[in-house]
Amino acid sequence: MSPSLSNLPPMGGFAAFLAALPILTLLVLMIGFRWGAAKAGTVGLVAALLTGSLYFGAGPSALLIGLGRGVLLSLKILYIIWPALLLYQVAQAPGAIRNLGWAVASMTRNHILQLLILAFAFTTFLQGVAGFGVPVAVVTPLLIGMGYPPIQAAAASLVGHAWSVSMGDMASSFQALQAVTDLPAHSLGLWIATLLGGAGLLTAFSVSHVHAGFSAVWRWPGPPLILGAATIGTQWVLAYFDLWIMAAFGGGMAGLAVGLLLSRISRYQGPSRAPSLGPKSEEERVRAVSLPPEEERMSFSLAFTPYFALVGVVLLATVVPPIHHALEGVQLELSLPGTRTVYGWETPDSAWSLSLFGHPGAFLLYAAGLGYLVFRLRGAWPGDAGVWAHTGREGWPASVGIVTMTCMATIMTASGMTMVLAKALFRMAGQQYPFLSPFVGLLGCVITGSNTNSNILFGALQTDIARLLDTYPVLLGAVQSAGGALGSMVAPAKVLLACATAGLAGHEGRVIGRTLGYCLLMTTLVGLVAWWIS
Repeated sequence: MSPSLSNLPPMGGFAAFLAALPILTLLVLMIGFRWGAAKAGTVGLVAALLTGSLYFGAGPSALLIGLGRGVLLSLKILYIIWPALLLYQVAQAPGAIRNLGWAVASMTRNHILQLLILAFAFTTFLQGVAGFGVPVAVVTPLLIGMGYPPIQAAAASLVGHAWSVSMGDMASSFQALQAVTDLPAHSLGLWIATLLGGAGLLTAFSVSHVHAGFSAVWRWPGPPLILGAATIGTQWVLAYFDLWIMAAFGGGMAGLAVGLLLSRISRYQGPSRAPSLGPKSEEERVRAVSLPPEEERMSFSLAFTPYFALVGVVLLATVVPPIHHALEGVQLELSLPGTRTVYGWETPDSAWSLSLFGHPGAFLLYAAGLGYLVFRLRGAWPGDAGVWAHTGREGWPASVGIVTMTCMATIMTASGMTMVLAKALFRMAGQQYPFLSPFVGLLGCVITGSNTNSNILFGALQTDIARLLDTYPVLLGAVQSAGGALGSMVAPAKVLLACATAGLAGHEGRVIGRTLGYCLLMTTLVGLVAWWIS
């Protein structure tokens, strides 16, 4: 970015409107017309190209370099998303996912502990290795199959997974934010883990509250406190040691382990609802369901095989120096020249590199291969799994959306549109802007359905405003990602997914009604913390 703000086109309300036009286009198309991310992202990119060239003075070379930078940045993210979806399909095909749910149901009859294990710890784990709606799509029907009311199951899954989204999907959202802002990764990771750590503890109690209101919180404070602290603490420690790709799924594994240990304590094996409280309404009552006989179920250790493999692969690749250096030996590298608009707005030269065998996406591929081999050798692999077809159907729309939105963001940055928009917001909100910062991230997630896309769209905007405020860019970058993560509770794309898997088509408003309060409370608290610090 140019150090001089005088190299921008004339400022004013019309310029701010044009700078926001690509984002407003996304907002109208995705919320007003319910377009998907792929179609809306393409139109938003066209709007950025036209506006950047016709008003903000970005010439053909600046636009082409901006497009190239966007494609290269998106490749790093897509190299995580596709292997993550493949790993999930490898676990889903032989029935490992549903067997994990049956294992939890057989260990404890305490509904609050069951919900915390599945809707908090397991969704965190799934977010860590897959993301993009997989936790909600998996756990919601899992809970319904265990007897939980559909709206409660959908709300618990949406609330329970949101806090881990920033470090989820092998930290793809975090890496996207770091790529578009060039903020120091260590500080950024710690701030995100700290801000969302507090939200995560609230999330654990919120899952209990979804099930049975404040009576569940007062009567059973132990499980959410213990399980939440283990999950959040593990994520924070992994982030501290720069193991971002392990942070969410490592925290989820710790939560699962602690939850399973708690299920062995006699106090947490019985029902969570006292008989003296009387029966709940039919709509809120958990139905009694019968589980398949134990001999027909897959063991927990076999069902968890692909994820054990992932942990082993990541540890070997990051902790053992010879293996780490060997995997990092093959690098793709490119240099991109800087750009300059007719107004003199400059973006500096940049370098891009991708480790073919040491990237998080490669680790996911290794784990998927190992999981497949074990299932095959144990006779658990189905004849026609359709793994590649399912991966392609889920990955293609998300990929187009990510590429177009990343290119849109880099075009807006190269043409100075991001800084124009930042100056306009700074003039309106002034020193109070840090309080609004997480709501910008939330809005991005609501528009696009993804924290990754929200970070791509608004990451540079947030750090530009931080510089105008003379406050910490890392802080507002982290707050951006925290708000985007929490927005996953109410993002229409994820709510629609939860309702589709729960048989609640047409009841999306009721589900959002159950999750909106938790989302606004946590986002407000993050905003207050950001305002106080800045």
